[in-house]
Order: sequence, then C-alpha cells, then structure tokens
Amino acid sequence: MQINFYLKVMDQINLVFITVFIFVMVGLAHYFSLKMLKVTPDKKARYRKIFWYFYGIFFVIVGGITLIEKGEFHWSFGLQFIFGFVILILNGLGKMGREN
Repeated sequence: MQINFYLKVMDQINLVFITVFIFVMVGLAHYFSLKMLKVTPDKKARYRKIFWYFYGIFFVIVGGITLIEKGEFHWSFGLQFIFGFVILILNGLGKMGREN
C-alpha cells in the first residue's frame, strides 16, 4: 500500500521536474534569440554556417552509426546519412543560407 503511494509521489515529482526543465529551456531559447537580434549580419552568417556544419556532421554520424549497428541497409538511415552529407557539401560550397 505504501509502495504505491511512494510511486505516485515520485511520478508527480518527476512531472514537476520535467515541466520546470521545459520552462527553463524555453526561457533560455528566448533569451538567446533576443540576444541574436543585436548581433551584426556578418556574425549571424558565420553562426549560421557553423550551425549547418554541426547539423550535417550530426546527421552523418548518427546515420552512419545506426547503419553500422543494424548491419543491414535501411532506407531511413541511409537517407539521413545522405542528407547530412549533402548539407555538408552545400555548406562548403556556400549554397546554404540567405543570399544578400
């Protein structure tokens, strides 16, 4: 009887922590988006280029590792790997981002 009570209390505490964590993350995202409004366009372009490099590398690594772990080719992981590779190539050629 007491074990069920403790489990319910722990579930409620976990839900409170998750809710607070989400509010903090949204607050941080809002804070940094407001800070980015004051950044010069050159720095924004550089940050955007760095973001796309990390995004492409992340996709290539996750797609590649998942393909290796599965031991067989699955179309979704192959597509993820190819998508990351295309992002890296386009970013390297300067085709990603806004044209001013």
